[in-house]
Amino acid sequence: MNIAVLLGGISPERNISLLSGRAITFALRGLGHNVTAVDPMRGSAGVLNDADLNAAYAAEVTDTELRAFDTTKLVECLTIAEVKNADVVFIALHGKYGEDGYMQALLDLHKIPFTGSGMLASAVAMDKGMSKMMMQVAGIPSPHWVSVHPKDAADLEMLEEILREINGKMVVKPNDQGSTVGMTIVESGSSHDLQIAIELAGKYSDIVLVERYIPGREITVAVLGTDALPVIEIEPKDGFYDYENKYTKGKTDYQCPADLSEEVQFHVQNLAVAAHSVLGCKAFSRVDFRLTEDGMPFCLEVNTIPGFTETSLVPMAAKEAGIEFGALCEEIIRLSLDS
Repeated sequence: MNIAVLLGGISPERNISLLSGRAITFALRGLGHNVTAVDPMRGSAGVLNDADLNAAYAAEVTDTELRAFDTTKLVECLTIAEVKNADVVFIALHGKYGEDGYMQALLDLHKIPFTGSGMLASAVAMDKGMSKMMMQVAGIPSPHWVSVHPKDAADLEMLEEILREINGKMVVKPNDQGSTVGMTIVESGSSHDLQIAIELAGKYSDIVLVERYIPGREITVAVLGTDALPVIEIEPKDGFYDYENKYTKGKTDYQCPADLSEEVQFHVQNLAVAAHSVLGCKAFSRVDFRLTEDGMPFCLEVNTIPGFTETSLVPMAAKEAGIEFGALCEEIIRLSLDS
């Protein structure tokens, strides 16, 4: 099969995407496929060689790099012969302009088959506020939240109203970013601290979510097709599961399968499949939860293109279910093309 893997891109999660795409590229090549790695950030010159792939690393993208990215390159990359003529494009782009429906729409318009969710589901899942509203209507519990425009961050009356409404520890994050980019946990109850957190999140999104913090355990469920894979518990050794703890080896412990009662595990897995379905996701996703001490799960978000290195959470859950990394990549392709 001729496969083009899209990786890198122009979001704050660019470097993690390079690592995901590299793992997918090498795994599919190992299974005999003809695989080309393509970085849309480079436009029509986006084909990467093995030296480019092996140079990938997990550091955060700088503000200077973000300002230099050019969205027109995303369109240019579709002129590459290996992309135009691919049997399937495996999208390993995380975050904005890759996971949010833009690339899916471009590929659809060019009639190029691709992996994962379509344009609409990708856009809705990336929009945390919209996806939370849809989950709420479907009866899937999610933490209470309010939406804020960054330009209003200095409105003291609004800040005080939010503090009264959320009433306690809160999570402040961009509405449409991943990997905890721009996220802050505010514990102080201070309007000044809340303002700073909103201003930080506002650097990455036109809308900021202020969400009630749910004490308890952090768990995640991968969905493959219409089935939930084993539940994983995430245990950072210090602080919360931020960018550093996600991508620095040894900073976080993972338990797969999570130590849960059969009843709680079954409930969480059903909620994950329900969230995946309600948003219209396809082939695979990863659904993140907080689990209270009494076993009540709250859905945080649905990731349509989660991290995909060989040590990432979806491959970890798949391996526990008896699916090796290369076979998982092939199964995602099959599910994407068959549905």
